[in-house]
Amino acid sequence: MSFRVKTILGIAFIETIMLVALTFSAMSFLSESNEKQLLQRANSIAEMFAHTAKDAMISTDISTLDNLVKKYMTVEDIAYIKVMRGDEELSSDGDKALLNRSIYEDFTLDSVHDGIFDTRIKVENAGIYYGTIEIGVEVSDINSLLINAHNSMIGIASIEVLLVAIFSFFLGTYLTKSLVKLIDAANTVSEKGPGFQINDNSKDELGDVSRAFDEMSKKLEKSYKDLKTARCKADEANDSKSRFLASMSHEIRTPMNGVLGILDILEESKLLPEQRKLVNTATESGRFLLSVINDILDFTRMESNTLILDHKPFQFRRCVESIVEIFLPAARARSLELSCTVDGSVPSYVFGDENRVKQVLHNLIGNAIKFTKGGSVTVQIEAKSLNVGKSEITCKVIDTGIGINRNAMDYLFEEFTMADQTYSRSHEGSGLGLAICKRLCKLMDGHIKVESTPSIGSTFSFSITLELADKHIGAPLKPYSDSELKVSDASILVAEDNKANQLVIQEMFNRLNLSVDIAENGQRVIEMIGLYHYDLIFMDISMPELDGMQTCKQLRSNIDPSINQIPVIALTAHSLTGDKEMFLNAGMNDYLAKPVRLSQLIEKINLFLGDDLSTYPKEHIDCQLESQVSQNNNSAEVNTRDKQVNLELVDETVLRQMIEDTSAEVLPMLIEHYLDESQERLKKIYQAMDDRDKDTLEFETHTLGSSALALGNRVLSNLARKIEHLCIENQEEQAYKLRDDLKELADNSLSALAYRKTQGFIEPAG
Repeated sequence: MSFRVKTILGIAFIETIMLVALTFSAMSFLSESNEKQLLQRANSIAEMFAHTAKDAMISTDISTLDNLVKKYMTVEDIAYIKVMRGDEELSSDGDKALLNRSIYEDFTLDSVHDGIFDTRIKVENAGIYYGTIEIGVEVSDINSLLINAHNSMIGIASIEVLLVAIFSFFLGTYLTKSLVKLIDAANTVSEKGPGFQINDNSKDELGDVSRAFDEMSKKLEKSYKDLKTARCKADEANDSKSRFLASMSHEIRTPMNGVLGILDILEESKLLPEQRKLVNTATESGRFLLSVINDILDFTRMESNTLILDHKPFQFRRCVESIVEIFLPAARARSLELSCTVDGSVPSYVFGDENRVKQVLHNLIGNAIKFTKGGSVTVQIEAKSLNVGKSEITCKVIDTGIGINRNAMDYLFEEFTMADQTYSRSHEGSGLGLAICKRLCKLMDGHIKVESTPSIGSTFSFSITLELADKHIGAPLKPYSDSELKVSDASILVAEDNKANQLVIQEMFNRLNLSVDIAENGQRVIEMIGLYHYDLIFMDISMPELDGMQTCKQLRSNIDPSINQIPVIALTAHSLTGDKEMFLNAGMNDYLAKPVRLSQLIEKINLFLGDDLSTYPKEHIDCQLESQVSQNNNSAEVNTRDKQVNLELVDETVLRQMIEDTSAEVLPMLIEHYLDESQERLKKIYQAMDDRDKDTLEFETHTLGSSALALGNRVLSNLARKIEHLCIENQEEQAYKLRDDLKELADNSLSALAYRKTQGFIEPAG
């Protein structure tokens, strides 16, 4: 059979099938339409009759029922009406044969076998049954209409099929020749790609189609090549972008650490009020920049699929409570009620990445407090057992804040976006926090969502799936801390290429009365190790010529035990999960993330050079390494925890620390200076409150808070800090209302410290 014959038969067959389908479809539609009309008409009549006859049936008014039955029997196509109460017939009219037969209620047109559509409806009032109405509607007219329509459609369809067969013969003969060429060309393009040419020179429309196909194929070939090249470039650009973000984030972080270190030193030196205010502003801006950089580093690691979650046991309730405690001072400063409820279904110990769970909670609670001016922030935790040794834990953060517009919720969890996208937005951020939370939840087999109403509040909820852990396996280690330097003489080498960071490290060691050598790169470390003996090395990672890991590997490969056994501590701006393992694999002993604190330096020196090294728990080294990223990346949280309320007006712990840092002889003079200075400063504070001078009040309370905390007036420091933060949050009216509270507390605190000074101070033993 030739292709032309196949084409003709195919067209005729398809047309026939379509006509048959159309006929059946039309008949079905007509039947369904008439059936629907019949059902609607029958039900409408029955309901109308029931509504009209309800009162007569309730009162058993037979006369009225008879009149109604006769009236409705005049409606076209109604065959009978019967009103029943149980087995008693109250009224009826119509064909006697139909009334005397057994009635089976019809629900579709197909169920009608006697030409009558029977319907039945009950009459009830207030739940009381009063009877049943049975109505029969004739369907003969509808059946006749359907039969006539069926015959007409079959006749039209038959004529159409014949005409299609004739026309398809002529049309198929003409079309097949050019169509075969087009089909072959299309198959060639599909298999081999664009570029194939038909080269049909016909002058008719089919020839135009062929030439259009040739032109399209030629353009597609060029576009395909351009697209392939562009895709390769896009892949390379994406890889370059990820490398650029990771590299630049680290390169920015390194000098920022130096800047923050210098600012910390400046903050503790003697500054004029305006200078101190500038230093504080610079410090806050620098820490905010570091948090943005940390977000970029996390996002880059996630985007390149190199972020690996830890799988270690931890106490989930303790994890949540620790984050909530961090935000309590911030909530109090904004006069917010921060509460947390943990359901009994939440498992005590689970396997997972505790720091990443904290990161999600920290982000959501921080956002809730930031965008809530009044009311409360509530954290709710519940869990559901999955019966496979796992638990699905759901955490909700509910606030009464400003809420989120509906159009902003569509892109809320996308990277580099914020709910307020205008140039005048009132809250800063990287736009990565919620995107990171979403990806972290996905990595923990969970999800995150938000429900919000503008001006009412928002509810962020996320669910994660964690494995259950044994209580003994998940028991937390006891914290270890030691703020006293137990090394009097040590030879320490610091490898650091950044000049600002060199200055910070040098100043820190000067305060410890320890001399250190500075090496600007790894090659210089190797040279100095060969010339001098060192007890401990703090090693930067990113350095010119020879980086920290390469340098450490060379030290460990040295055959001289006095060199290959020197403890090496990574001192770096690299602070991503997974970096720790990389440093340890290079031979390093421990890890400190920048910006480093003086107390951390003391702890590491005591750890590796102190006399009690043998008593130091080995497991704590790993614990420190696990938590170092969180501790250093959230230095603001540490500062917040340092401000926990103490009910004593004079904190003896602070005084003892001051004696250790200075001497018992110097402390009375420091207290006397503080008392005089505080009296003058309080006068300025009271005057600023009376004058409604927010800027002066903010500055003076900040200074008072710092000095009060340094000399043991912790409660006074907390109140001063609260007033300062109220000014920062533009809630100065609330700050002014605290004048009487501040005056009473300040008088009592300064008097208590003055009295404590008269009792004298004793140098600590040893």
